[in-house]
Amino acid sequence: MVQRAAGVDKTRDQIIRAAVAIQAKQGIAETNWASIGAGAHVSTATVYRHFPSLDSMIPACAQATFAAGARLPTATEIGKLFAGLSSTRERLQALVVESCRCYERGEGWLDACRREARNLPALAAAVRTQDRALAVLIEAAAGHRVTGARAAVVKTLIDFPFWKSLVDAGTPRRQVPSIITDLAFSLVDKQ
Repeated sequence: MVQRAAGVDKTRDQIIRAAVAIQAKQGIAETNWASIGAGAHVSTATVYRHFPSLDSMIPACAQATFAAGARLPTATEIGKLFAGLSSTRERLQALVVESCRCYERGEGWLDACRREARNLPALAAAVRTQDRALAVLIEAAAGHRVTGARAAVVKTLIDFPFWKSLVDAGTPRRQVPSIITDLAFSLVDKQ
Protein backbone atom coordinates (compact mmCIF):
# COMPACT_ATOMS: atom_id res chain seq x y z
CA MET A 1 0.00 0.00 0.00
CA VAL A 2 2.91 2.35 0.77
CA GLN A 3 4.43 1.67 -2.66
CA ARG A 4 1.11 2.40 -4.34
CA ALA A 5 0.78 5.71 -2.49
CA ALA A 6 4.34 6.62 -3.47
CA GLY A 7 3.51 5.79 -7.09
CA VAL A 8 0.41 7.99 -6.98
CA ASP A 9 2.45 10.87 -5.53
CA LYS A 10 5.14 10.39 -8.17
CA THR A 11 2.55 10.44 -10.97
CA ARG A 12 0.93 13.56 -9.52
CA ASP A 13 4.33 15.29 -9.35
CA GLN A 14 5.07 14.33 -12.98
CA ILE A 15 1.73 15.77 -14.04
CA ILE A 16 2.32 19.02 -12.14
CA ARG A 17 5.85 19.44 -13.53
CA ALA A 18 4.59 18.83 -17.07
CA ALA A 19 1.67 21.23 -16.57
CA VAL A 20 3.88 24.02 -15.24
CA ALA A 21 6.35 23.63 -18.12
CA ILE A 22 3.64 23.59 -20.80
CA GLN A 23 1.63 26.40 -19.21
CA ALA A 24 4.76 28.55 -19.03
CA LYS A 25 5.20 28.19 -22.79
CA GLN A 26 1.67 28.34 -24.15
CA GLY A 27 -0.43 29.81 -21.37
CA ILE A 28 -2.52 28.29 -18.64
CA ALA A 29 -5.95 28.40 -20.25
CA GLU A 30 -4.55 27.12 -23.57
CA THR A 31 -2.96 24.04 -22.03
CA ASN A 32 -5.04 20.90 -22.43
CA TRP A 33 -5.00 17.67 -20.45
CA ALA A 34 -3.82 15.61 -23.45
CA SER A 35 -0.64 17.68 -23.82
CA ILE A 36 -0.06 17.53 -20.06
CA GLY A 37 -0.49 13.76 -20.16
CA ALA A 38 1.96 13.47 -23.06
CA GLY A 39 4.47 15.67 -21.21
CA ALA A 40 4.08 13.62 -18.04
CA HIS A 41 4.12 10.29 -19.94
CA VAL A 42 0.70 9.31 -18.60
CA SER A 43 -2.73 9.01 -20.15
CA THR A 44 -5.15 11.91 -20.40
CA ALA A 45 -7.49 9.95 -18.11
CA THR A 46 -4.76 9.81 -15.47
CA VAL A 47 -4.40 13.59 -15.62
CA TYR A 48 -8.17 13.97 -15.17
CA ARG A 49 -8.15 11.56 -12.21
CA HIS A 50 -5.61 13.74 -10.42
CA PHE A 51 -6.97 17.08 -11.62
CA PRO A 52 -10.59 17.02 -12.77
CA SER A 53 -10.60 20.76 -13.51
CA LEU A 54 -8.33 23.71 -14.16
CA ASP A 55 -9.41 25.13 -10.80
CA SER A 56 -7.97 22.04 -9.09
CA MET A 57 -4.76 22.17 -11.11
CA ILE A 58 -3.90 25.87 -10.69
CA PRO A 59 -3.17 25.76 -6.94
CA ALA A 60 -0.97 22.68 -7.41
CA CYS A 61 0.96 24.38 -10.22
CA ALA A 62 1.32 27.59 -8.19
CA GLN A 63 2.57 25.63 -5.19
CA ALA A 64 5.07 23.73 -7.36
CA THR A 65 6.31 26.96 -8.97
CA PHE A 66 6.76 28.58 -5.58
CA ALA A 67 8.43 25.46 -4.16
CA ALA A 68 10.87 25.57 -7.08
CA GLY A 69 12.10 28.95 -5.86
CA ALA A 70 9.64 31.44 -7.33
CA ARG A 71 8.07 32.22 -3.95
CA LEU A 72 8.74 35.52 -2.26
CA PRO A 73 10.41 35.19 1.13
CA THR A 74 8.22 34.74 4.21
CA ALA A 75 8.32 37.23 7.07
CA THR A 76 10.68 34.90 8.96
CA GLU A 77 12.96 34.48 5.96
CA ILE A 78 13.04 38.21 5.28
CA GLY A 79 13.98 38.81 8.92
CA LYS A 80 17.01 36.58 8.42
CA LEU A 81 17.78 38.28 5.11
CA PHE A 82 17.64 41.70 6.80
CA ALA A 83 19.74 40.63 9.80
CA GLY A 84 22.66 43.01 10.12
CA LEU A 85 21.29 45.45 7.55
CA SER A 86 20.84 48.79 9.26
CA SER A 87 19.71 51.08 6.46
CA THR A 88 16.46 51.18 4.56
CA ARG A 89 18.37 51.16 1.27
CA GLU A 90 20.23 47.96 2.24
CA ARG A 91 16.97 46.25 3.21
CA LEU A 92 15.22 47.38 0.02
CA GLN A 93 18.16 46.17 -2.04
CA ALA A 94 18.14 42.77 -0.33
CA LEU A 95 14.39 42.49 -0.94
CA VAL A 96 14.73 43.49 -4.60
CA VAL A 97 17.62 41.09 -5.23
CA GLU A 98 15.72 38.18 -3.66
CA SER A 99 12.50 39.09 -5.50
CA CYS A 100 14.33 39.23 -8.83
CA ARG A 101 15.81 35.77 -8.16
CA CYS A 102 12.31 34.44 -7.48
CA TYR A 103 10.91 36.03 -10.62
CA GLU A 104 13.68 34.59 -12.76
CA ARG A 105 13.12 31.07 -11.38
CA GLY A 106 9.40 31.14 -12.15
CA GLU A 107 9.36 33.58 -15.05
CA GLY A 108 7.32 31.59 -17.58
CA TRP A 109 4.60 30.42 -15.24
CA LEU A 110 4.42 33.74 -13.35
CA ASP A 111 4.06 35.58 -16.66
CA ALA A 112 1.24 33.29 -17.80
CA CYS A 113 -0.38 33.64 -14.38
CA ARG A 114 -0.34 37.44 -14.50
CA ARG A 115 -1.59 37.60 -18.09
CA GLU A 116 -4.51 35.27 -17.44
CA ALA A 117 -5.51 36.25 -13.90
CA ARG A 118 -8.40 38.42 -15.10
CA ASN A 119 -10.12 35.45 -16.70
CA LEU A 120 -9.30 32.70 -14.20
CA PRO A 121 -10.39 33.29 -10.57
CA ALA A 122 -7.91 30.73 -9.18
CA LEU A 123 -5.05 32.68 -10.79
CA ALA A 124 -6.44 35.98 -9.51
CA ALA A 125 -6.35 34.50 -6.00
CA ALA A 126 -2.69 33.51 -6.47
CA VAL A 127 -1.82 37.03 -7.64
CA ARG A 128 -3.65 38.60 -4.67
CA THR A 129 -1.72 36.34 -2.29
CA GLN A 130 1.57 37.38 -3.87
CA ASP A 131 0.54 41.06 -3.79
CA ARG A 132 -0.23 40.87 -0.06
CA ALA A 133 3.08 39.12 0.62
CA LEU A 134 5.00 41.77 -1.31
CA ALA A 135 3.27 44.58 0.60
CA VAL A 136 4.28 42.96 3.91
CA LEU A 137 7.87 42.58 2.71
CA ILE A 138 8.06 46.21 1.62
CA GLU A 139 6.75 47.28 5.02
CA ALA A 140 9.47 45.15 6.64
CA ALA A 141 12.12 46.76 4.44
CA ALA A 142 11.01 50.38 4.54
CA GLY A 143 8.91 50.55 7.69
CA HIS A 144 6.68 53.59 7.81
CA ARG A 145 9.00 55.54 5.53
CA VAL A 146 6.73 54.91 2.56
CA THR A 147 2.94 55.18 2.70
CA GLY A 148 -0.06 55.86 0.50
CA ALA A 149 0.51 56.41 -3.20
CA ARG A 150 4.27 56.14 -2.84
CA ALA A 151 3.91 52.71 -1.24
CA ALA A 152 1.78 51.61 -4.19
CA VAL A 153 4.42 52.82 -6.65
CA VAL A 154 7.22 51.09 -4.71
CA LYS A 155 5.21 47.87 -4.79
CA THR A 156 4.69 48.27 -8.54
CA LEU A 157 8.43 48.72 -9.04
CA ILE A 158 9.34 45.62 -7.03
CA ASP A 159 6.54 43.44 -8.43
CA PHE A 160 6.95 40.81 -11.16
CA PRO A 161 5.35 42.78 -14.07
CA PHE A 162 7.87 45.63 -13.78
CA TRP A 163 10.78 43.18 -13.55
CA LYS A 164 9.41 41.38 -16.63
CA SER A 165 9.01 44.64 -18.56
CA LEU A 166 12.66 45.55 -17.94
CA VAL A 167 13.84 42.08 -18.99
CA ASP A 168 11.63 42.08 -22.09
CA ALA A 169 12.95 45.54 -23.03
CA GLY A 170 16.46 44.06 -23.19
CA THR A 171 17.82 45.28 -19.87
CA PRO A 172 20.59 42.89 -18.83
CA ARG A 173 19.20 40.72 -16.02
CA ARG A 174 22.18 41.41 -13.79
CA GLN A 175 21.39 45.16 -13.94
CA VAL A 176 17.68 44.89 -13.19
CA PRO A 177 17.97 44.65 -9.37
CA SER A 178 20.06 47.82 -9.09
CA ILE A 179 17.71 49.75 -11.41
CA ILE A 180 14.67 48.69 -9.37
CA THR A 181 16.44 49.43 -6.07
CA ASP A 182 17.45 52.92 -7.23
CA LEU A 183 13.92 53.74 -8.39
CA ALA A 184 12.25 52.34 -5.27
CA PHE A 185 14.67 54.01 -2.89
CA SER A 186 14.23 57.37 -4.63
CA LEU A 187 10.58 57.23 -3.56
CA VAL A 188 11.29 56.02 -0.03
CA ASP A 189 14.03 58.60 0.47
CA LYS A 190 11.68 61.49 -0.44
CA GLN A 191 9.06 60.49 2.12
